[in-house]
Amino acid sequence: MDIYYSMAFVGILSFGGIFAGVNPSHTPYELEHAFRTAEVKALIVEPELLPNALKAAQQAGIPRSNVFAFDHHTPVDQPWNSDEAWETDIRSWRYLMSQGEADWIKWDNEARSRSTTAARLFSSGTTGLPKAVEMTHHNFIAQHTMVLEHKPRDYEVIRLLCTPMFHVSNVPRAHTSPLRSGLLTYVMRRFELQSWLQNISRFGITEANMVPPMVIQVINSPLTAQYSLASIRNSWVGAAPLAAEPQARYKALLRADTPFNQVWGMSETSCIATMVHYPEQDATGSVGRFLPNMDAKLVDDEGRDITDYDVRGELCARGPLIVKGYFNNARANAESWDQDGYFHTGDIAVRRRHNGLWYIVDRKKELIKVRGFQVAPAELEGILLSHPEISDAAVIGVAAGGTSGATTSGTNTIVKAGEEGSEVPRAYIVLKQGSQLAEREVQAYMKEKLAGYKQLVGGVRFVDSIPKNASGKILKKDLKEIAMREMSARL
Repeated sequence: MDIYYSMAFVGILSFGGIFAGVNPSHTPYELEHAFRTAEVKALIVEPELLPNALKAAQQAGIPRSNVFAFDHHTPVDQPWNSDEAWETDIRSWRYLMSQGEADWIKWDNEARSRSTTAARLFSSGTTGLPKAVEMTHHNFIAQHTMVLEHKPRDYEVIRLLCTPMFHVSNVPRAHTSPLRSGLLTYVMRRFELQSWLQNISRFGITEANMVPPMVIQVINSPLTAQYSLASIRNSWVGAAPLAAEPQARYKALLRADTPFNQVWGMSETSCIATMVHYPEQDATGSVGRFLPNMDAKLVDDEGRDITDYDVRGELCARGPLIVKGYFNNARANAESWDQDGYFHTGDIAVRRRHNGLWYIVDRKKELIKVRGFQVAPAELEGILLSHPEISDAAVIGVAAGGTSGATTSGTNTIVKAGEEGSEVPRAYIVLKQGSQLAEREVQAYMKEKLAGYKQLVGGVRFVDSIPKNASGKILKKDLKEIAMREMSARL
């Protein structure tokens, strides 16, 4: 990640091109899928990533002449030279800047802005293979205007970016908003805790956007006590839910008048769709309110509108933040958008009457069905993260028949492993350094907190890390595959 990334983004849009950011950690197989899905015609690739990119490009039919080395670390007055023989025919991206000049593509009406694709980004892929999301120029304008101009701040916005430049959570924030509003923006190649702490103080950073893994590192590291976060005037966390305990601990490191709130959004909402606007503070775990000009409704499993306060349902949204659709994927579009133009997010939400705030309580397809009861993994994860010896946790549902025959009793129900069609919760846990916490202690802790059908009958596994995507969202699909292998090995 580098400030030149933004230059490449703006250059692509300036001549009417379409930006398609891809995760640099992808395998050639994953890259090929991305290239084909977004119909990529040319690549700008950092030299160390060229081997995988070239393999994928060949499979996707992208000629080598359309692959350019992103050699932004080479001095401007020196040509890019590779020591690798297979790279000798790969031109520097500077070749693209030596082909003369032309006027920018300009929009002559709103309709063109709404219909013209600016970027093809990718959905998280947690419900299947990643899909190319079509963000229009109007989506980018709406995202910036609603987040930054709806309620102006009373401080100078100075940002430090360290999350992936290709991801929807950063594309508007890194590539368009700094130019549109002249925001002073510093860029780190990646998040590294000590450097991040140093840069906050060094550059007087006033806004810090976080993802849960960053928060966990900040609150658990002894390094944090050596630095000041007093310059931060506004901070928020998104990409995945954050439990109340780590939210409160991070908030305690900030000024008393500095909010630390949660936001919600996804690729299909052009980044942020709900937030608590500065200077309001919320410690209840809500994701705030919908941004202006957005409509929302809740539907049940059959798609019926059940919108009301204090009612749980799948959250659906429409408005200027909602993307044009999935590129070349009519089936996914038909499944995700209804006849009234609402996008069905797959998130289970509730809006509380007493404060008017929205709460994301789970993902529709991640609910664990225990003998007819629906168990929200987010609830169990929140309890686990409140344990003083647990650093990170994820909960999935596994087939009851795949467990070791455990039985958990509760007040009104009993869950028996092996019942056909039933699932049971299984936890993957990262312990804090030096902890010797045992599974029986975890089970006892959960028994104190939750009803019988919510117990971890599927077992507890201690791991070094929880698999997550670039934005910090837990990859439940990967955990389910791990669980299947673990259970098969015991048979």
